[in-house]
Amino acid sequence: MSTAHISIDPDDPSTLPEGRIDPTRVDATTEAEIAAQEREDEDEAMQDMARYARRVRRRPRPPGRGEHHL
Repeated sequence: MSTAHISIDPDDPSTLPEGRIDPTRVDATTEAEIAAQEREDEDEAMQDMARYARRVRRRPRPPGRGEHHL
């Protein structure tokens, strides 16, 4: 992805870049759709955490970090 350089003047709103959203679609989004997306995001985050935990558990322990014997 390339970098875009812009110049803005905080005192001149016409120099601010336009957003990259479709305001019609945003306005048409219902609270139920937003709630469903939040649930999907939360489920995906839980899956990511589970994958990370499984990957970490499979790593071999470094020498000297195993069980301690007296």
